[in-house]
Amino acid sequence: MKLRSILVALALVAGSMLAAANAEDMAQLRQALSRVLPNFPASARIVKTPYAGLYEVDVGGHLFYTDAKGAFLFAGEILDTRTGTNVTKARVAELERVDWKTFPMKDAFTVVYGAGKRQLVVFEDPYCPYCHQLEQTLKKMGNMSVHVFLLPVISPNSPAKARDIWCAADRSRAWQAWMDDQKSPPAAPSKCDSSAIKANLALGQQLGVQSTPTMFMPNGDRISGAVDAAEIEKHFGVK
Repeated sequence: MKLRSILVALALVAGSMLAAANAEDMAQLRQALSRVLPNFPASARIVKTPYAGLYEVDVGGHLFYTDAKGAFLFAGEILDTRTGTNVTKARVAELERVDWKTFPMKDAFTVVYGAGKRQLVVFEDPYCPYCHQLEQTLKKMGNMSVHVFLLPVISPNSPAKARDIWCAADRSRAWQAWMDDQKSPPAAPSKCDSSAIKANLALGQQLGVQSTPTMFMPNGDRISGAVDAAEIEKHFGVK
C-alpha cells in the first residue's frame, strides 16, 4: 500500500509538472504570435492539433496554423488525405455550433409554414435581397417554424423598417407582407419597446454572424446565405 501511495504521488507530481510545462509553452507561443501579429487578441484560442505538430489558432472563428515556436504561420485548409476529410472546414463547423436552448426566443417572432414541426432560427434584415430569396425557399419547403431575429444592418433604412415590423400588431404577418409584397407595416408608435432589436445586434456580434441571412438549426449547425432547399434539408438529416 505504501509503494502504491508513493507511485500515485509521483504520478500526480509528474502530471502537474507536465501541465505547468505545457502552460508555459503555450504562453511563450502566444507571446511569439503577439510579436508578429500586433492586433493578436488575448481571447484567441490556441490548441495543439494531432497532426504534423501544428497548433490551431482560432481568432474569432477564423483559423490559422503555426508551429510550436510561432516561427511559421499557415493560413489555409488542411485535408486528411487518408479519409478525404477537410479538417479545417469540419473544425470551423464545430466551433460555430450553437446550443439551440441559448437562443432568447423572446427577442424573435415566429413564422409558421404548413404544420410547422421543423424549426430553425434565422437572422434577417428587411432590406436584404438574399433574405427575401430565402423566405420564398422556406415557404415552399413547408412544415417549418421559422424564428426570425431581426438584424438591421444592410441599409440606412433597415433599423426603422425592423422597428415597424417588430412593433406591428402581428409581427409574423407584417414580416410576410413586407418580404412577399413589399407592403410596409404602419409606422411604429413612439412608445413601442424595440429593445429586442438592439439585443439582436449584440447577439449577432457575439455569435459571429457576419451576413444575413444566417440560419441556425436545432442540432447546432450554422448555415450562411440563401442556400437552396436541398442544402437546408441536409441539416435536417434528409439526404
